[in-house]
Amino acid sequence: MSSERDYGQYFIPKQAYAVDDLAGSPAVWGGMICVKNCKVSRVGFVIVTTVLADAVAAQVEFNRRPTIASATGEVLMGTVIIPDEAAVGAVYYTDIDPVSFAPGEELSFEHTVAADDSGSQAGTGYYVFEFQDDPEYVSNSTNMIESA
Repeated sequence: MSSERDYGQYFIPKQAYAVDDLAGSPAVWGGMICVKNCKVSRVGFVIVTTVLADAVAAQVEFNRRPTIASATGEVLMGTVIIPDEAAVGAVYYTDIDPVSFAPGEELSFEHTVAADDSGSQAGTGYYVFEFQDDPEYVSNSTNMIESA
């Protein structure tokens, strides 16, 4: 997914990148900050430890935030549902209508529904996404300001 190209040319992590525990409490997990215009067209979640969720499937969502670390003006891009017994290495994804990002905007990763199992719920993984260049010029981007 985003590892197919150097995402660092387009996004930088907002925090250290680590696995999300799908059995943990729902929360905003983190995000990526856009540094070059692009369009995100697929969102997903790659499984690192098997998901146990026979009662309630885990769910994650991806949002575009116009302002870093602020939900004001946030737009839901896509939701991914991770089912019971999702196997290690599987990638669950959703294709979305391309969403444009400009420098200074955030791609937010949110764990919205915790995995629940009749035995012992479990499961971890990473947020992933695909994007393409969205050619723009510095003069056409209000968030790109030349330093004095």
